[in-house]
Amino acid sequence: MTLKRFTLLSILAAAFALSGVAGIMHEDTAVHAQQDEADDTDKADTPERKKTRAERRRDRIMSRYEATGKVENCVPMRSLRQSHIFDDQTIFFESIGKRGYRNRMPNKCAGLLREERFAYANSFGSLCRAQIITVLDNFGRTWGSCSLGDFEEYTKKPKTDAE
Repeated sequence: MTLKRFTLLSILAAAFALSGVAGIMHEDTAVHAQQDEADDTDKADTPERKKTRAERRRDRIMSRYEATGKVENCVPMRSLRQSHIFDDQTIFFESIGKRGYRNRMPNKCAGLLREERFAYANSFGSLCRAQIITVLDNFGRTWGSCSLGDFEEYTKKPKTDAE
């Protein structure tokens, strides 16, 4: 009988101890959550914090280039090295050398920014205005097609000593 009482008392003591620790942890967590919320509110007020990932990408890339004013109907695919999706209507193609091309499609291309990948079929070696691109997801499924717009030429800005 005393062994049962001892076991019961041990269980009750452990339960009380755990509930006290849990209460302290909960209060501590609540304090940190309030501090984090206040920190997020402070950060949310900064212009940089309000920008989306795509806007920061666009700003970073476009800060390295300047517009030439030239507009091309086609660009040779062999010179294109990388593409960057700015939004559902704009793709920036980095080229070899010091050039890049911004392509603003005539219409929004649903899912382009979300999926950040596209494909195109080409048999003549150039990427041209009105050519169709197809938005792809991670598994290679298609999510729609859109036509490209004109290619606005950009050149890389000269590097400064600070860079």
